[in-house]
Amino acid sequence: MNRIPLFPILVITFFCIILIPAMGDSIEEIAGKGLVVRSAPSRAKVFIDGIERGLTPYILENIPQGEYGIRLEKEGYAERRIWVNVRDTSRLEISLDLEELLGTLIVNVGRAAGSPPPEKLALKAEIIAEGTTQTDMVFSLPVGYRVIRIRAFGWEETVQSVYVYQEFIQRLTVELKPAPFSMTNAALSRARFNPANPGSLGTTEFSFNISAPGEGRLIIENERGDSVFTKDLGPFTTWPQSAAWNGRSADGTPLPDGTYKALVLAESVPWDTVTPVERRAEMTVTIDSSVNIYPLSSSAGNSGLFFSPLPEILPRGSFQVDGNLLFGKVTTSADARIALPFAATLRLSPLDRLEMTAALNVTPYFDDGAVPSVGGTLKWVFKKSRVESPLGLALGISYAWAGEGTVTPFGTPAGGSLSLPLLWRVRSGVSLTVSPAVLWTGEEGYPAESVPRVLLSGGILFRQLFFTAGLSLRSEYIFQGTAVDFGPLMAAAEIRFFPPPSSMVFSLLGGGWFRDGRGGAYGGIGIGLIY
Repeated sequence: MNRIPLFPILVITFFCIILIPAMGDSIEEIAGKGLVVRSAPSRAKVFIDGIERGLTPYILENIPQGEYGIRLEKEGYAERRIWVNVRDTSRLEISLDLEELLGTLIVNVGRAAGSPPPEKLALKAEIIAEGTTQTDMVFSLPVGYRVIRIRAFGWEETVQSVYVYQEFIQRLTVELKPAPFSMTNAALSRARFNPANPGSLGTTEFSFNISAPGEGRLIIENERGDSVFTKDLGPFTTWPQSAAWNGRSADGTPLPDGTYKALVLAESVPWDTVTPVERRAEMTVTIDSSVNIYPLSSSAGNSGLFFSPLPEILPRGSFQVDGNLLFGKVTTSADARIALPFAATLRLSPLDRLEMTAALNVTPYFDDGAVPSVGGTLKWVFKKSRVESPLGLALGISYAWAGEGTVTPFGTPAGGSLSLPLLWRVRSGVSLTVSPAVLWTGEEGYPAESVPRVLLSGGILFRQLFFTAGLSLRSEYIFQGTAVDFGPLMAAAEIRFFPPPSSMVFSLLGGGWFRDGRGGAYGGIGIGLIY
């Protein structure tokens, strides 16, 4: 059994958080022999009696008894020296904090000759140094060569390299020039989308960068070249810009499926008498009513209903993350006790027909630590369910490792499996599913049985604009010669809300199991994000 003791870990973590920042220097003699030198930060050069020996943490097992001078050096930090006595009867452990050497840099940003006055073009500079961005012109920086990046909207960016001296106030003067008007990095969030999806899931967003003040317009044209939607953009006051489109015309009428051309037009607002500069980007976007984005259960490492996978996947580029918690009498293949298992999951589609799902399950028992498990699935969709063709079919390849037993409370079967999820769309918003699968399993997920088990699951899925709901059931058949044994029978009812305008997902679950004359019931809650 692979159980992680929870209480000791929590206690140790708590005291580490409280004590570590205040530890400082320490010199300690413990049982053993030799010398140990540590530093914060590590990787400092260690000199013993003037001879360089290595980098911290440095361990010297055999060192004669006596007095030694120890010196630590690290670039950007003050040197540390200490004298110690090493004994043959003990092990000496030294930990020293190194003080970072700092200097002060003042950055003065001005306008180059011929630049527009403040009333024509504002100059609000940002200075980026050592990963920190600030508008304050005074920096406290580590000693040494540092790269300073200065930028301001509407002005050309400049990069300067300076040497910062210890305890010395240094000044850097930079003169910026007005930036030429440009538009770069034009992109859209969804090249194919369905306006029937709720909230932000039914929109696509056009994004681009602008270098200087201006304004613009988004124009959507149909395949005949007719303008069906326009939106004014700007005024531009910073670099990143974006505009969303929900697949409707200017008067709010839903547009039909098809390919549309998006034109992003941007025009400068000149500060002098020159002619305004125009820049444009052209992109193609498709409205497709078959692209459905909605949440599914994935806590078992395979997306679908709670106990039955579905041949449904997210569109390419979309993803779903979830956290779920169960409470009640949950089961593993070994025992059943009161616990609070939880799962963290990720579901994403890198390709049009491929979806990847991964899940981490942890079952913490109140009386004996925690049992972890991990699992994942690659699902390839052969046939997508559509209104005109209601049958959906996919192939799933899964593997899971379990800390103990052969099944987790979230229905993750330990081992490798092949599944064939099928779905039949009975009517709009209602689908039936069945998923036969073969499972090579064993304790802790290592395939040990010569004959694979058969899993049979199925259920019903209800899908509306702002929620999905489902009922699912799974049974397991174990072949032992001519006899057939039955694994746990599991059932669940679930509902998932994803109300606009956010992309949050809220879940409720109720389930139960039965095996060998024993049974139990539990509930669950979850929260996630879908995009």
